[in-house]
Amino acid sequence: MKKIISLSLIVVCVSAFAQESKPVGLSARIGLFLPTAQAAKNAGKQWFGFGLDYKLGDIKYAKEGDSSSASYGISLDYINKNDFRMVPVTYTYTVRTQEGFYYKAGLGVAMIKEPRTGATPGTDSKTAFAYQLGVGMDVKAVSMPAFVEVKYFGSSRSNLNGLGAFFGVRF
Repeated sequence: MKKIISLSLIVVCVSAFAQESKPVGLSARIGLFLPTAQAAKNAGKQWFGFGLDYKLGDIKYAKEGDSSSASYGISLDYINKNDFRMVPVTYTYTVRTQEGFYYKAGLGVAMIKEPRTGATPGTDSKTAFAYQLGVGMDVKAVSMPAFVEVKYFGSSRSNLNGLGAFFGVRF
């Protein structure tokens, strides 16, 4: 509970900053993660997650008459429940449409902690291949640049694959 309150305060502070400054290409999000593997579901069906995206640059989009745009960047997420933790860091590619939707794909690595199986208690920490696929929508009903996003997180450690639903702000 303390984590949720602390992160909520961070989002509020970030939101206030986002209203008073020019866009710098940074996005912050907070939400829920729903694991797909049974071992992870046993730890809890809904997990807490948050993340940051940083836009590194734009990519020329060469379709005549299309106002869509593309960019590349870095994404960092934190997903945690009991003895399970995944921190994926991915290089992302994002395509934005004129209607306010965007599509995202990323590849990278994840730092993973999960309970040991077998006779020895404890946890194991590993680095694994990670990927993400997502779709989002800009929310124009609020005064700050906000968005909602759904992402699928995957890794070579399938215990920590799952779907995330987030709300975030851009600044």
